[in-house]
Amino acid sequence: MPIPIILVDDDALYREAVTADLEDRGFAVAAFADGPALLAALDEHIEAELVLVDWTLPHLSGLDLLRALRRRGCRLPVAFLTGRSGVERTEEARAAGAVDFIDKTCGIDELVLRLRRYIVRLS
Repeated sequence: MPIPIILVDDDALYREAVTADLEDRGFAVAAFADGPALLAALDEHIEAELVLVDWTLPHLSGLDLLRALRRRGCRLPVAFLTGRSGVERTEEARAAGAVDFIDKTCGIDELVLRLRRYIVRLS
């Protein structure tokens, strides 16, 4: 049975490629281009084990999206994707519930390994 996760990334090519790669490796991915799209969809109830969020998003930053999820009572683990080293405010994000910061250049195998690690740890 596929592992359901949520992916939020504004880069359409990256989002589509990662979605396809994750689905090939046993994940069911609900993908969104930005935070407001995810928040609107949450009203329809999306099943997921983890939320994977780009740190830098339009309209609502990744950190602001995490805070909005927590205000709505969503307690799913959130891992951030980033293309930049030295992301500022990591402690603030961890305090809000972020479980990891994953470099977008790490490759799909490393991404899958880390996602599975968090899902197993939380089950």
